Amino acid sequence: MKEMSTSEIDWKQNIFQQLKLRNKREKEPFENLIQSYSKNFDIASSLKSKNAQLTVEVDRLKEENTRLSEQGGANSPGFNDKSHSVDVQKLYKLQEELTELHKKRGENSQQIIDLNMLLQEKERELMIKDAKLHDTDAVVLALKSEIKNLEMTIVELEQTNQMLKDEHQALGLAFTAMEEKYRKIQDENADLITRWMHVKARDADKMNEDNDIQIKKRQAKLQKELIEAAKEPVEIRPESETGVFVPGFVPLCLSVSLPNKAQHKFDAHDGEVNAVKWSPSGTLFATGGSDRKIKLWEISGGKCQCKGILTGSNQGIMALDFGIEENYILGASNDFASRVWSLTDQRLRSTLTGHSGKVLAAKFLGDCSKIVSGSHDRTLKIWDLTRIACIKTIFAGSSCNDLVTLQGSNIISGHFDKRLRFWDSRTDSSNTEIMLQGRLTSLDLSTDRSKLLCCTRDDSLKVIDLRMNQVSSSLYADHFNVSCDWSRAVFSPDGSYAIAGSHDGSIFIWNIAKEKVERVLKEHNNAVLACAWHPSGQYVLSADKQKKAVLWSDI
Repeated sequence: MKEMSTSEIDWKQNIFQQLKLRNKREKEPFENLIQSYSKNFDIASSLKSKNAQLTVEVDRLKEENTRLSEQGGANSPGFNDKSHSVDVQKLYKLQEELTELHKKRGENSQQIIDLNMLLQEKERELMIKDAKLHDTDAVVLALKSEIKNLEMTIVELEQTNQMLKDEHQALGLAFTAMEEKYRKIQDENADLITRWMHVKARDADKMNEDNDIQIKKRQAKLQKELIEAAKEPVEIRPESETGVFVPGFVPLCLSVSLPNKAQHKFDAHDGEVNAVKWSPSGTLFATGGSDRKIKLWEISGGKCQCKGILTGSNQGIMALDFGIEENYILGASNDFASRVWSLTDQRLRSTLTGHSGKVLAAKFLGDCSKIVSGSHDRTLKIWDLTRIACIKTIFAGSSCNDLVTLQGSNIISGHFDKRLRFWDSRTDSSNTEIMLQGRLTSLDLSTDRSKLLCCTRDDSLKVIDLRMNQVSSSLYADHFNVSCDWSRAVFSPDGSYAIAGSHDGSIFIWNIAKEKVERVLKEHNNAVLACAWHPSGQYVLSADKQKKAVLWSDI
């Protein structure tokens, strides 16, 4: 309280001193002018009084002169003339003095006017300075108020700064603890990676041993069969007589027999079975699963036997394709890559990386020297296997779920945006587009390559006439539901039927000409993802989300 009163007295005294200094500073220039004005005013007053006295004296003298003139005219003319001349001289003298006094009076009046004007000008200047002083006082008060606000702000900022320092210190301690924890986790991660690499190395060694054992068994079996075959006489007849196709050649199917029972149900993979594909000759088939493996199978005695396992993918296999000479197999993977394996030694030959999304479809383009792949990153890429490099990227505008190749350089792709796009690999733009009712999940060409089967998420199959580029048939069924965006439907080898799996595990077979369901097969307990028809029309394969695959036949 004492500090507050003392500070109040100090600033009052300061203002009082400033006012005294201002009064002295603004008074000094006008002191001589005021004194001169007062002196001139006194002189003017005395001159006015003298002028009034002289006027009275002149009037008195005039009266006296008149009176003397009257008396002189009556008494003595000579004396009167002399007195008259004296009076006239006095009168002239007084008139001159009066004139001089009038002149001085005028000069003094003019000087007074000038001084008044100067005084008014000084008063105006004084008023301006008073206004400036008032404004300055207001500015001083505003600045003092702002100083107080700034002082309060400084106090608040100091408090905030202290709080931030405390928080920074606490965060530093927390960061130190987290950094220590991070180092420990890094050490644990490095240890886990080392252990994982050891486990993978052991798994690879075991897999190589298993492959060597299988190769040895296969070679021994082949040698035994060759020995037994060499002992038996063989009559070679033309294929047209025997009705049996020679392995390595694509069998000709004139009509198919609809399967009606599950001949063999087996575990194909450790998780989802995303793809199943017959070789062109039908001597073996391949399956691809979410366990990152491709398995090769043969039918022996009505059973499916695994003949090889192809590894090297880092994610699940989504699509498969055999080379036309059956010397290579192509797999599309969720790890943004496509891979080519040799079927003769079952070894990985090429890894094609470049997509920025899941590769959902891949096909050989013409011969086995080029490949086209379609990805979730909305692009199609054409690869040259001789250089193991991408030679062309086509921007499709939508995620590609499946594709087929036609006449060596033409590509048809099905997309998430419900569009079917036709491409020429020699150009970058789509020359034709067909809009369907649902996003496409799979495409399949008929054997004569005149029709295209499209599976869509509106729970229907569409048959496209490629000669007219329009929908020729629409296949629907009660309780048929497409299970996912990569659910695969295929033609029968003769092009008369279409087959697709449903979400409830049923398999639907449509007669395309009649546009009706011919048969429904039930053996799966989970959603069916892929189907494949044997090139001869004798067997059908189906695969579901829970590692099961089923071989169907009419026997």
